[in-house]
Amino acid sequence: MNRKLIFGVIILVSTFNINGQVAKWLIPPAYDNIYMANDEDLIFTDSANYKVIWSFSGKRLAVTADQVLPYREGLAVTMEKGTNFISGFYDRGGKFTPLTGCSAYNRMPFFSNNYLLVKKGSSFRFIDGQGKLLPGQYTEAYPFANGYASCRAFGNIEKQKDPCCLLLTANNEQVLFSYGGKQFDYDDVEFISSVNDENIGIVVIKHRLYYFNGKDQRLTPVFDQKDEINIKKQAKLEGNLAQSYSFESDSVSVLSAKCGKDGSVKIFFDEFLIPISIKLKDGRYVFRKTPKMERAIESLLRKVKGGEKYGISWESREVLPPQLDNVITCFDDKAFVRLSGKIGMIQVLNDEEFEININKGNPVDFRHQKYETTIRIDLPKMISSRDTRIEIDPKSGCDVDMTSSEKKDTEFGNFIQYNCVLSIPSSLPDEMYNDSRNVITYPTQVIYNGLRSPIIPLKIKAWHYKYFNVDVNESETSIHQGALSFTFNINAERMPGEPVYPTNVNIQTDSLQYELEKISETRYKCKVLSLAEGTNNIIVQILENGCPPASFPFEVTYTKPSARTKNRAAAKEDVVIKKKAKVMPTPHLEI
Repeated sequence: MNRKLIFGVIILVSTFNINGQVAKWLIPPAYDNIYMANDEDLIFTDSANYKVIWSFSGKRLAVTADQVLPYREGLAVTMEKGTNFISGFYDRGGKFTPLTGCSAYNRMPFFSNNYLLVKKGSSFRFIDGQGKLLPGQYTEAYPFANGYASCRAFGNIEKQKDPCCLLLTANNEQVLFSYGGKQFDYDDVEFISSVNDENIGIVVIKHRLYYFNGKDQRLTPVFDQKDEINIKKQAKLEGNLAQSYSFESDSVSVLSAKCGKDGSVKIFFDEFLIPISIKLKDGRYVFRKTPKMERAIESLLRKVKGGEKYGISWESREVLPPQLDNVITCFDDKAFVRLSGKIGMIQVLNDEEFEININKGNPVDFRHQKYETTIRIDLPKMISSRDTRIEIDPKSGCDVDMTSSEKKDTEFGNFIQYNCVLSIPSSLPDEMYNDSRNVITYPTQVIYNGLRSPIIPLKIKAWHYKYFNVDVNESETSIHQGALSFTFNINAERMPGEPVYPTNVNIQTDSLQYELEKISETRYKCKVLSLAEGTNNIIVQILENGCPPASFPFEVTYTKPSARTKNRAAAKEDVVIKKKAKVMPTPHLEI
């Protein structure tokens, strides 16, 4: 068969690269605990009494031995462990702002409306997001809520005289209260609550109760009925504030007041003095509270189990076969996982793959039982070749020389290359078809950064190349009374320095008797007895150790001798031996 013609077909049905999806460690499995920050794309890990703050991309932002509280408004307060002292706070980029001499407001050590309420010395103070103390010292204060903060202070700080109630704006200014065109003095104000999500607060001025509107800072009298307009029935404290204000529980307080002769109201506040409900004649009204938006956790990743281990798939495509102690949670393209008792975070790179090829992506033409070539794995940029290796079961017919590994990380890409020896499959044909008969599959796994890829079916296109040919010597062919005698030569196309491989030669016929005589390693004589008139098939089969047989079919046309008859001329005994030409299949690109 013409070698150039064969390789023309091989190029068209060439082998192909195999790709495998990749996962990588964003956070190594070295921690005891891991969790997401609330409302921020940040991650916390805990281990050995240290906490690490990470970005979602796996960048280590900060490490601290302090207690790190949840993020609020992009800032996380830190406290010295086992104490009430605030050491500072982190922003979402990991920048730390230290604070000195500050202790936590015991119910709210978080930023609210961009301010942190702390106790410094004997006073309550507010600190902004740059760590700067705002002017103003208070004997009692509540965190900012909906743009306002309720405080108590002394009019004369030095002598601690003239206690008063204050309502601060976000600009650290004091609200001035007025009603009916009259402005009240600070001495007139007895109580100021915080402002709730409906922008409503409660103010007590000269024993009378008012609603405070946080949008326009206007006051409206409180009545025991919504449609009441008689100012004489405005809610009013019966005694002093201490007699009218009480606690229903540790977190709920109540302000009680009378309305006229027989009416009453009760206003309920939470632990931050925010109005939560009001009890009127016609029932109890609960103020609306804006629900906190929970982080929506969505992911195309799925946890899969195999035996006692767990793996990860991207929808239905396996990314990591079961090899992990547990897959804790999946979000976006990431997963918190446990491996060898420790926790880390994995990212699945759906658009990054291992690219594996064998024999440089070219078809393999097996001349003998073994074929020496190379196997190469091209890695995504973020996977180092130093931490990567390949595994192929040698029973599959590919024996990788692990000592021959060539590993390189370059600016153009990372790769590993091995020398390997392929064994010819026993059923490999000696011509190229359009189907799986010429496809060899090597189950391959990539081990990288402590992870194991799924089995990647590394496929190559291959065929058994007959480097020898069989030719019949016409001058040494004879026929006598149906007995054929012929000789044939085996012509080998050897590579420079290639040894002579031993072969066995057999004859296959259409149930004809034959005798085969070996004249030399490349020359044989064959006798075939009792040829049938017409077409006879004879196949010379050459078998090299460990290889599929190579068959060379011949068509023998035998003409018996006959006398002349009325309808047919006399025929001389004759025989014609013709080598059968194999029909080449139509080239096809798909495998």
